[in-house]
Amino acid sequence: MPGFNKTPAFSALMIGAVMMASTPILSACQPASAMTQHADPDAFTDQLRGRFSYGGQIERYTLEDRMAHYGVPGVAVAVIEDGEVIYAQGFGVLQSGSDERVTADTVFSAGSVSKMATALMTLNLVQSGMMELDADISQALPYWSPEAGSPYADTPLTVRMLLSHTGGLNLHGFADFMPGEALPTRAQTLNGQAPARHDPLRIEARPGMSYRYSGGGYTLLEGLVAEATSASFEDAAQSILFDPLDMNRSSFANPLPEDHANIAKAHDRNGAPAALPRGYEAFPEMAASGLWTSANDLGRMTAEMINAYRGQSPYLHPILGQEMMTRVAPSEHGLGPRLEGRGDGFLFHHGGANNSYRAWMEGHLATGDGLVVLTNGANGNDLAVEIRNAMNDVMGWTVNPVLDIPPLVLSDAQMARYEGVYAVDPNFPADLQMQMAQPPFTSDLTIYRENGELMASYNGGQSGARLVPITPDRFYITDFSLRSSAFELKFNRNSLAQITSVRAFMASAETVYLPAS
Repeated sequence: MPGFNKTPAFSALMIGAVMMASTPILSACQPASAMTQHADPDAFTDQLRGRFSYGGQIERYTLEDRMAHYGVPGVAVAVIEDGEVIYAQGFGVLQSGSDERVTADTVFSAGSVSKMATALMTLNLVQSGMMELDADISQALPYWSPEAGSPYADTPLTVRMLLSHTGGLNLHGFADFMPGEALPTRAQTLNGQAPARHDPLRIEARPGMSYRYSGGGYTLLEGLVAEATSASFEDAAQSILFDPLDMNRSSFANPLPEDHANIAKAHDRNGAPAALPRGYEAFPEMAASGLWTSANDLGRMTAEMINAYRGQSPYLHPILGQEMMTRVAPSEHGLGPRLEGRGDGFLFHHGGANNSYRAWMEGHLATGDGLVVLTNGANGNDLAVEIRNAMNDVMGWTVNPVLDIPPLVLSDAQMARYEGVYAVDPNFPADLQMQMAQPPFTSDLTIYRENGELMASYNGGQSGARLVPITPDRFYITDFSLRSSAFELKFNRNSLAQITSVRAFMASAETVYLPAS
């Protein structure tokens, strides 16, 4: 079958390689070097913070206060140090109004963090020779193939492209299913047939040439794993991933059986229980968003990904571990994870968001450290950001420093220089744009003044975000919600005091806007 190799031999990549075994507390900002390198991770619970400080002062919060503030009843956290889980703890309750406590073994819906489990097991199958990274898989499944008449029907589509979201595929994500609702089969999901609630999976751009995040591509990958192993995806995950990594609480079963027990229940943005009467949704697109996992289990998996990169994993060969952490241009992803930074700040990460759950995982590849955060509330992203910031500080990590906002005030005349409409530079390399090659960043950028402040908008001046100056020509957009890094604009001005371009930065991505004519 195209794309599969049933022999146990390594792929050509491996030939010649040797397997290697909410009342804030004000405090002064401290550089990471001033922190205790081996501090107790439990200290994070009264050190939550935002990303920015003002004039050297930063607001600190307690975990309990922020859980109440965001309406998130339950949280579980795991910390990795030097490739080993050293801390896993649960906080809060399984369901609002209940007294059942969250533990490190409580399972949460992991949303798109599921893709990291799928990626890791896929690379293990590549390692065993059961799948290939670069063979054409467009005709490999009996129940899906490229749309007839598509201009890209004869263009190879590969596992590498599916893992890195460079296959030109649609279907960013999927709807959750409530208790009692019929669930689509994989074939129905891929072909857009009821009870699925989306269009069919289609190739909408030339495979390999652009970045389009696609949960649909991972559902296609789900089918390829099942074909390669001659097993259901759930059973394949159990034998290929969960059992070897001792992930005893994890499951791709959807709906998750209630007798799985110790399940974090779903909550809406007001912190009210959702998806009743069962108390949690189902996610039939398993490879893309159907993983149920615990802080202990996801911590172990994150550590294994770190160790594979460092040549210290019995599960995955270091060559594949490094391939996993090598960006596939023009995507922001490697073979699964998003990648960011360089040197000591080189890290991978991925978030997950189903209706009522938010998840986060990250690994620091130079140091072997990492973090997992699982929440059972729709506002969990904001909480996870503050937990991540706190853990960065108490563990002495340098990947997420405080970004200080100086006491800089610009005059009306200074701000007026920047007003106008700016269009994306069509000649700026897509390899550098990464996630900024997608909406809203591909729309015109409007800069305008409102109530004495400079604002930025991608929708013609409505509902803009405030630009906070850090130098006279460089600004943070502090209102833009990011789980890592910050959104920054740099205005470039020539000797005639004319704005020649605006450079935008977000994590490792950047793009350039030019004054619109």
